[in-house]
Amino acid sequence: MATLKSNLLVKALVPAVLLGAAGVGMRACTHGAPEQTATQQVPLPQLTPEQLRELGIEGDTPQDTLNTLVGKLGEVQRQQSDIMKENLALKEENRKLQAGNGQVDQRIADAVSEAEDRTQKALAQQKTTLTDQFNAMLSGLAPGGGASSGQTGSGTDIPVGLGLGPGHDTGISTSSDGFRWAEPQDAVPADPQQGGQGQAPHFATSFLEDNPLTREKNALERNANHRQGL
Repeated sequence: MATLKSNLLVKALVPAVLLGAAGVGMRACTHGAPEQTATQQVPLPQLTPEQLRELGIEGDTPQDTLNTLVGKLGEVQRQQSDIMKENLALKEENRKLQAGNGQVDQRIADAVSEAEDRTQKALAQQKTTLTDQFNAMLSGLAPGGGASSGQTGSGTDIPVGLGLGPGHDTGISTSSDGFRWAEPQDAVPADPQQGGQGQAPHFATSFLEDNPLTREKNALERNANHRQGL
């Protein structure tokens, strides 16, 4: 009897356990599928709709969004690589330009230095020439400096001592008091016909009136006065 009862209990429990396990498995599968579907359809919570629209991934699945972002990242990396290459090329060109500018500056400095040297040499030579000429002139003007009293100085028409030294016939008489008196050459002697006998000569008072017309006028006046005296 005991064996029969235990067989009946086993037969009753085994189907119940199997049914319970099947129910639990079905429930687990039923709850898991909707959660997975919901997870695939949920949009990214980190980005706003405007940001999704700007990126061009509005309405995309997470896999599409990931592919788009990976593509954009690769494009950004390529652009960054191109920019780095351009920067290196610009740096090399800048280095060459700086080297060329340095050579140009050096050539300019050399040309300026050479021009300054030529100018200094020309000025020194000109100064030496002028100094020699000045010394020669001083030697000619000094007493006994290579020109006698009867000869003129070298390169000039003015005699040594201005022609006033002893031995020069200048028509100037020297008095006992040391003064030299010269007879003016423009003195007009007094006319003896007009009672000027023994009178001192007179001199012109205006040099602008000494011309042919004035002299002719004076001659006519003298003739008229002479006739009146007769």
